[in-house]
This record gives sequence, C-alpha cells and structure tokens, in this order.
Amino acid sequence: MNAINIHTSYAYSATVTNNINEKDDITNITHILFGIGGSAKTWNNRKNYSDLWWEPNVTRGFVWLDENPGENDTWPEYSPPYRVSEDTSRFKYTCWFGDRSAVRIARIVKEGFELGLENVRWFVMGDDDTVFFTKNLVTVLSKYDHNQMYYIGGNSESVEQDLVHSYGMAYGGGGIAISYPLAEVLVKILDGCINRYHDFYGSDQKIGGCMAEIGVPLTRELGFHQV
Repeated sequence: MNAINIHTSYAYSATVTNNINEKDDITNITHILFGIGGSAKTWNNRKNYSDLWWEPNVTRGFVWLDENPGENDTWPEYSPPYRVSEDTSRFKYTCWFGDRSAVRIARIVKEGFELGLENVRWFVMGDDDTVFFTKNLVTVLSKYDHNQMYYIGGNSESVEQDLVHSYGMAYGGGGIAISYPLAEVLVKILDGCINRYHDFYGSDQKIGGCMAEIGVPLTRELGFHQV
C-alpha cells in the first residue's frame, strides 16, 4: 500500500488528554520507534521520502530491508539506520495477486519489539514512501494513554481498497501506530496470524486480522491517510 502519509495540522491541543495519568511526562519523539518497510534494491530511489522527516540523533527506528546493501553501496548518512529482516520462507503466502514481501513487512513490529529498546511507548510503521510530520504525530499520540492498548491509523482514501480489504483496519501507506502494551500481546500471536491469514494481500491486512483476534478495534485519526 505505497502512499504518502501527511499528518495534517488539525487543531489538536497538547493539553487534551484521554485517560492519561497527569503525573506521567508527556509523550515526545524519543518515545516512538519507527519501523519502515524497505528494500535494498530500491532504497536509493526511495530514501528521499524519509530524508524529508527523519532527524538523525532525534528520531528512533530502522529501515527494515530484505537483504544487506551491496558491498559498494554506502548507506546514506541522513537516512534511518537499517536492519535486515529475518528469513520468512517458512511462512505461507497464497494471495495470487500479491507479493510475499507482505509477510516480512508484517513482522517489522515484532522484530522491532524484540530488540528490547528502552523507553518505547509507540511502534509506528510505515512504507518507504510514507512521509511523517513528526511534530503532529507526537501531538496526536500524546492524547492517548500509552499504557493502554491502542491501534491507531486510518482508512484508505480509495473506496475500492477499503471494499476489497477492510474499512476496519489501518493502512500501512498512511502509517500505523501501536502502543507498547498492545505490541506486547501482538508479537505473541503475530506469526500464527500470518499463517492463518496466508491469503491476505498486504502486511497491514494481516496485522488487522491479528487485531481482530485480540479484540482491539481501530482508533481512527484523520491525520493518518494515504494519497
């Protein structure tokens, strides 16, 4: 679902809370771990999107690649650092019109969680051509209690995609935000979901199927959208 995500400047107030303990410090950019689905062969052409919003030594996260870059390729200094995804050949994928890279990308949240990095409140996934307006993203996520289970995102702006896939899931091109407690539950069942929903087209659809099993509905935020 490759698309641009623009977190539009709605009048969200930093003082608005949603069951947040006022004693907690407010969520900031360092509490977010980004997971970007990429490819070693296409990153040089796609990196310009992440260069628009990624701030070295400020934003945290990784581009997850299908393989190591070539020996002669120098990783761009201002791009997110990369990691190579685990081998996913053991998983089933039977969607005849899709690509099994959806399996690898669906597991980004699991592999990111298992790194065990400190002080992560939110896992935010996107495509390699997703553009995040990070200040707006932080303002939106600050409305929610990161100690609760939240699955946040938006529908596709394509009615056809919504009908084919779902109106009740977050679309990866627009970005998906998952709170830490929900990620902790999700990673325990994600691999099983991937095999159960082997005929699902995309990574976001597979994650959406897992969320339905857990029983956590999509929290819609209009700033997460595809173009």
